Amino acid sequence: MLAAVDSIEHHKEKTNTTGGLRVARMEVFERNEQRPDVHRIIVLITDGEPTEDVHLLRGEVDRIRDTMDIRILGLGVTEKVSIRLSI
Repeated sequence: MLAAVDSIEHHKEKTNTTGGLRVARMEVFERNEQRPDVHRIIVLITDGEPTEDVHLLRGEVDRIRDTMDIRILGLGVTEKVSIRLSI
């Protein structure tokens, strides 16, 4: 897994955290049958502060965490990661 993370290219573009979480929720957790004995976790890898649909981020996080009982593990990979954002 570390090799896969190391091979991710940084394009210095926008950070759509809300969209990434939405895709994980809809494409992974809502489309696939979940095994009841397995913890549901999203690993969110970010390069900094979200810049797209920021006003929708809290609602998406609440839906994933509270409604669907999925844990979100955030992993910041640059020196520009904001510790002010707590999701």
